Amino acid sequence: MPTMDMIRRILCPTDFSATATKAVKYAERLALQTAADLYLVNAFSTPVELTVASQTSPRDSQHQENMNQLLVESPLANRVVRLLHAGEPGEVICWMAQEHSCDVIIMGTHGHGGLHHLIFGSVAEYVLRHARCPVMTIRNRPDNEAPATQPLVIPVKAPKFISG
Repeated sequence: MPTMDMIRRILCPTDFSATATKAVKYAERLALQTAADLYLVNAFSTPVELTVASQTSPRDSQHQENMNQLLVESPLANRVVRLLHAGEPGEVICWMAQEHSCDVIIMGTHGHGGLHHLIFGSVAEYVLRHARCPVMTIRNRPDNEAPATQPLVIPVKAPKFISG
């Protein structure tokens, strides 16, 4: 894991969900503390045209509008790079992090498990497995979630030949 003085570029993917917004805020705080540049990435499925030149132009203009609104009021605003690219989100995230020499990826995870995960897969899991830099995942936990419980350690009985 890079130390704080090693973090120069942070990549933070967003799908504009509440979980992604929480990850963006976390990445913003880390970037402010480390004087790092923050790369915000949105992967979209349909470009304006099916050409190489259109890979960064989403057909749905809402992607660009949402991206342009992120962190405009932040003290970090002049160090935010906004990137849009067509493709599978996991692949786009890993490639963008590598292309821009990012030191860490900070991303939200929806925490779907079970059948949903088996059918749809997980972008966060893909990134964890394929990224060439450390990855930090942020979950949007409910306010009323119970705190973690202390692990219970049960003493093991000594075998009869030892206890007599």
